[in-house]
Amino acid sequence: MAARTSVDQVNTRPPSFVNKQQHVRVSHDERVSTHRHTKQQLDRITERDGIVKAWVHRHEDEAILGALATAPPGPLSGWTLGVKDVIDTFDLPTERGSPIYAGRTTSNDAACVAVAREAGAIVIGKTVTTEFALFTPNVTTNPHNPERTPGGSSSGSAAAVADGQVRAAFGTQTVGSVVRPAAYCGVVGFKPTHQLVPLTGVATLSHAFDTVGWFTQGVDDCTTMFSALTGTEISAARQSLRIGRYRSHQWDAAASETVEVMDSASEALIERDVEIVDLDPLAHLESVFDAANTILHYEIVRVFAWEQTHHYELISDLARKMLVRAKEVTHKQYIEAHLTLIEARREHDKFMAYNGFDALLTPSTPGEAPPIKTTGDSVFNRVWTALGVPAIHLPLGMGPTGLPLGVQLTGRSWGDGDLLASATVSEAAFNGDA
Repeated sequence: MAARTSVDQVNTRPPSFVNKQQHVRVSHDERVSTHRHTKQQLDRITERDGIVKAWVHRHEDEAILGALATAPPGPLSGWTLGVKDVIDTFDLPTERGSPIYAGRTTSNDAACVAVAREAGAIVIGKTVTTEFALFTPNVTTNPHNPERTPGGSSSGSAAAVADGQVRAAFGTQTVGSVVRPAAYCGVVGFKPTHQLVPLTGVATLSHAFDTVGWFTQGVDDCTTMFSALTGTEISAARQSLRIGRYRSHQWDAAASETVEVMDSASEALIERDVEIVDLDPLAHLESVFDAANTILHYEIVRVFAWEQTHHYELISDLARKMLVRAKEVTHKQYIEAHLTLIEARREHDKFMAYNGFDALLTPSTPGEAPPIKTTGDSVFNRVWTALGVPAIHLPLGMGPTGLPLGVQLTGRSWGDGDLLASATVSEAAFNGDA
């Protein structure tokens, strides 16, 4: 089957296969059984897997359908779930996108997977990741155009949700590996506050920054996933939201379509009586980008000490080059970078509270998804991950070549519920909902 693209659908809604998934979800809620809904998703995988290539390991269809009958009741009952291939599952291998770990199995689930299963979710398979959740592209393509990247490192998770193959999928973010793929694929991607969701059973990339996140079609499902994982309910946003439109120190990286989508988002929010405050680059964030880069490089040399010693020949060229550069970072530089982030986090918490901001509105990516040979630029993600604050990508239309665009909202540390409430209001504004 020829790949479906949306190159000729400039500034329109996502292509038909995404809209079809949204229609199927409504049909599931109102007219069809969970069994039939899941069968439609599995048929979608059969139809599209040769193009999108989102899965590295998957259960047989009959086993998945059979699991529906025995899954416990809960907030995720009947949900199909993809799991990024750096997150352990007891019933499928976890290979970390590397031949070093081919066939690697564990006897237990990662904590996040165990909680999701207890809430009723059905794990249907492991989604493709880049090598070690770094930057080397893997086989997954963008569902909107197979010549473009789905982003990384959570490539398969974002693509599978965008293509209607699964209702939700886990990813991880160390720099921009949830928000960026969500943006390129046109789905909601949420990274909670650092350390909110346990990392037990998740392969380490950076112990300073690694965070479990997830992908869904909309904010409602994203919020349900958050509630299931944390055991809390999200309250509605306060009546009058105050959001800062932030043009960061990295603003020059924004393409014209990103500037336009930021303006469109602001206009839509203003129409909903959201107060938008324009913000210039903040002094307390100026050094965060470089400090985060220093910390990541120092840590990966040590995290992958065994792989370098015993399987160096199986590490990709791109990862090897990064590891060589990383060895130049000294312990002193590492400590200084951490101290920089400690101060920046303190100042940012004070800034958000003093100004009464519910969220900051920022770009998710420089522009549309670039060619398949790269996973894209995380320039607009690194600062927020380093601060440890929650962040969410919200789709907002299509760009000049028919690929998804959207914006990122970032919140206060441990203010995940407030950010999700703000995202609900924002999504309704972007969609023109009453």
